[in-house]
Amino acid sequence: SEKPKLKKPNILVVEDNYINQQVVVEMLKNLQCQYQLAENGQEALNMLNTSFDLILMDCQMPLMNGYDTTRHIRANENGQFNPDIPIVALTANAMKGDDSKCFEAGMNDYLAKPIVSEQLAKILDKWVTREKRKVTP
Repeated sequence: SEKPKLKKPNILVVEDNYINQQVVVEMLKNLQCQYQLAENGQEALNMLNTSFDLILMDCQMPLMNGYDTTRHIRANENGQFNPDIPIVALTANAMKGDDSKCFEAGMNDYLAKPIVSEQLAKILDKWVTREKRKVTP
């Protein structure tokens, strides 16, 4: 019998730094993921009419930072977002207390920069379930 095809997870990368974008995108390609890029929180909110499996959210961005963007998604005032989507913070300062700030904003998890491919793979395994990746024939 044929194995079910695995659906590529669709990841929204919200990151304003070009270098960081390239690094994350390369890792996602290697991890067999589809992705879309948003340069800031406002752009991310505009893109959320597409169904994503996970959001990688930079915390420090111009216009709208990751914390505020996450709060908007969780509040889902207009009913246009999936308020349960897993949101993983990309945080440059993995300082003590930074993680609690992420969780208070409604994020599910966090990755410290510089991002390591193995850590990203673990996060994907944790939040994008195997069932989600299976495509029914």
